[in-house]
Amino acid sequence: MRNGLATIVIIIFIVTLFVMIFLPSVYLISLVFLRWNQIYYEIFANPYLGSTYLWNILQNLSLSFRLAIVTVIIDTILGLPLAYIFARKNFRGKSILEDITMLPLVIPTSGFGFATLITWTSSTGISRLLGIPISTQTIIPFINIPLLVLIVHVSLTFPYIVKTVSAALQEINPSYEIVSQTLGASSLTSFRKVTLPLITPSLLSGGVLAFARSLGETGATLIVAGVSVTAPIAIVKWELENKLAPAAFLGSILIALSFLLIIPIEHYASQKRRITFRLIPMTKEKEIVKFERKVSRKLWWMREVASGMLIFFMVILPILTLLYTTCIYWSKEPYTGRFEKSILYELFGPSKMINLVSRATLTSIIVASIATFISAYISIPTVLFIVKTRYGRIIRALLKVPLVVPTSALGLSMILLWGNKGLNIIHPSIWLTILTHIVFSVPVIVEAGVSAYYQLNVELYEGTARTLGATFYDMIETISLPMIKKSFIAGSILAFTHSLGETGATFLVMGDDITISTLVVNLVESQAIGTALFSSSLLILIALLLLGIIRKITR
Repeated sequence: MRNGLATIVIIIFIVTLFVMIFLPSVYLISLVFLRWNQIYYEIFANPYLGSTYLWNILQNLSLSFRLAIVTVIIDTILGLPLAYIFARKNFRGKSILEDITMLPLVIPTSGFGFATLITWTSSTGISRLLGIPISTQTIIPFINIPLLVLIVHVSLTFPYIVKTVSAALQEINPSYEIVSQTLGASSLTSFRKVTLPLITPSLLSGGVLAFARSLGETGATLIVAGVSVTAPIAIVKWELENKLAPAAFLGSILIALSFLLIIPIEHYASQKRRITFRLIPMTKEKEIVKFERKVSRKLWWMREVASGMLIFFMVILPILTLLYTTCIYWSKEPYTGRFEKSILYELFGPSKMINLVSRATLTSIIVASIATFISAYISIPTVLFIVKTRYGRIIRALLKVPLVVPTSALGLSMILLWGNKGLNIIHPSIWLTILTHIVFSVPVIVEAGVSAYYQLNVELYEGTARTLGATFYDMIETISLPMIKKSFIAGSILAFTHSLGETGATFLVMGDDITISTLVVNLVESQAIGTALFSSSLLILIALLLLGIIRKITR
């Protein structure tokens, strides 16, 4: 009887996980195949527009790929030294710096995008101090990438490199490097010859996550892109214009790329093999070792300085600039002294923008609360399934996909699946927004729970309990869940923060129920700068508060 009940529970769990989490991620790809004739006609054989859509898709993908590749290169160059410092150095304030480094992963992207915009382009920003005119139209020569978009993408993705590489370095015994240096190798040579091959799988994993994150970034990019159109922005634009064929085709390409990137790399990284490669001819090796010995003595301080500048310019400065600008514009316009140009006037004056902000904030809190609550209950059996079955590694890898799928593509997939173009069950509204947010909230909580299970070696305590006669259910209730409870709570708060700031998918599925993150984009586009400053500051302060709670729980 009990075995039969357990089988039914497992079947219900698997069906729920498939329908609510996996299906939305792959539905768009299947839809393209099912409606291929219509999509082919619109994109490849349109009698009026010719190949205009195809040309636009190729342009958008080209920009997104160039942007993602350059972003990952910069992430690696800047993130590796920072990861090494976090893994190998102990100093006062280290934990605070680690938390600051992880801020871009939890800060609402639209708010952070606006913070970056005013930091680099406003009269109170860096461009005025440096005397260099920077705007949304500033393009980097040769690679033809908007400068501000690149800055935002590096800021939002470098923590992936830092987090994965730092974790890998902490697992490696530093005695390998000590032995290498004892035998006469410089610190730089030891890192290249000994440490780098050991962390290459983690570096690849972090690089793929950063690449996929950059490829799908929507919220901040909408604010700083100007006239440039990346692939995720094109999806949002075409869906709002009811041009579903090109939007679905482009979205399916991005989702397929996410699968092709994350699944092989996750499998490869899980093998934890040491990678050996030789890119340098032996004839040049001695010259390089000599050069590394000479440079190593001078590079140690540059590593610390570069790491500090990365954190300051990419994370701290935009937040400080946003909060400072909000303060000086609070009661009057600082240059003319006019109250009519202040934040207070916009919020409480004739336009009563405070009502719009309050309603959007309440909607965001309701969406994030319900989505996180449901996701937490789905995550508990998911974690147990991953750690207790032989298919757990596959499920864990698949759950990484919703985290890297471009959110605009996910939003389009949800509309076409559940809306009037598909099953016609839920139309764009707060409820479809909640359902969409569950898709990426479950993986966040699950990953926190699974990581805690392995780090705390819960299996050892479970084995002891079973030896003493505890049933499987007693063991789960009294051993497993209590041990990973704190990580579940921290993961739930992280999922809540992520939901609160999600922009790309929400734009497409929210209907008339506007959230605070999407409101920021609308405010910037409509030049309601005072209200945008207030809303962005509110979002970032909430994220900082929640991050502080996570830090208190996990310490």
